[in-house]
Amino acid sequence: MVFLKSSGGKRFIFPVVIVCLLLLFVPMIFSSISDAQIQPEKNVPQEDQVKIYGEDKITITANDSFNPNQYYKAVGDDYQPVQLNYTNINTTKPGRYALILTAKNKEDYDKRTVLIIVEKEKPASAAKVESKAQTNQTPTPSSSEETIPEPVESSVTQTPVEPSSSAEAPQPPSESTQEVAPQQEPVAVAQEVQPAPQQTPEAPEPEPVSQPATFTPNQISFNGVSIPYQNAGQGSGQGVINGGAVAATWGGSSIQSGTDGLNTHFIGHNPGVFSPICSLGAGSSITVTDSAGNATTYIVNGIIQVDDSGRDIHSGQDHWAQITSTGGGERITLQTCLSDTVNLIVYAQA
Repeated sequence: MVFLKSSGGKRFIFPVVIVCLLLLFVPMIFSSISDAQIQPEKNVPQEDQVKIYGEDKITITANDSFNPNQYYKAVGDDYQPVQLNYTNINTTKPGRYALILTAKNKEDYDKRTVLIIVEKEKPASAAKVESKAQTNQTPTPSSSEETIPEPVESSVTQTPVEPSSSAEAPQPPSESTQEVAPQQEPVAVAQEVQPAPQQTPEAPEPEPVSQPATFTPNQISFNGVSIPYQNAGQGSGQGVINGGAVAATWGGSSIQSGTDGLNTHFIGHNPGVFSPICSLGAGSSITVTDSAGNATTYIVNGIIQVDDSGRDIHSGQDHWAQITSTGGGERITLQTCLSDTVNLIVYAQA
């Protein structure tokens, strides 16, 4: 009987132990599951609200000054500028470099890795710049002056009997007068000499040849002001305007052409060479010449103020694509600084 009682007690103890173990571990299992479900929700507010704007790849030459702040901007969720941090790279030697950009605003964080290609300086490019400088020294008037005497001489040579002598410049006139002299002896000298003065007034006919206006290449002109510029693009535009009193192309088409149907974005310093654009208003006309001296006239159809990320300082609307893209037809965009954080943008359409 004692053995039966003890075995019955053991049978009762085992279920109690199992129930106790279940009561102990089941809450722990559910708490771990609930913690696992809550953890993804904690990551939601950690989404990046900071954004870094700029190109994924930039090509520059070894002699260009390079500062990432010239090409990249970071803004927060309120579109205000955020401090941009970056790694140091040696752009004095040709090669390919990975530039790491980071920006942080409180708990928000963004990181980008972009490619910087540094090319060797080409001596030919310096020769091209010199040739452009020589063309800017208005050689065209001398060429137009040279074209004037040639038609005059040809018209004088046409005064003799045969027009074929016009191909010869100085000699035919003297020979033709010698041939006319004997012909004047048998008839009347006065009657044959008179046609020559009647033909000499034809000498002014070459004047219409010099009438077409010639324009200085690579200039932006408005309100009586002419501003020189260079075709540079995003890789070199900032370095060009930092190096002298000249504007440069940056966004859009890097080479200005009035016939490509694209947008060309010009930048320049204020105070500096681009200060006069502050006087432009809606309806103002702007004439731009390409590298061949071909002129295109544009009419101002919009003026706004944006921050460094291209957002309107009043409405917050993003104008970055409209400023720097090539779309929108034949047009130009002029940009200069009004302060450290505000930029003046002038749109003009052909």
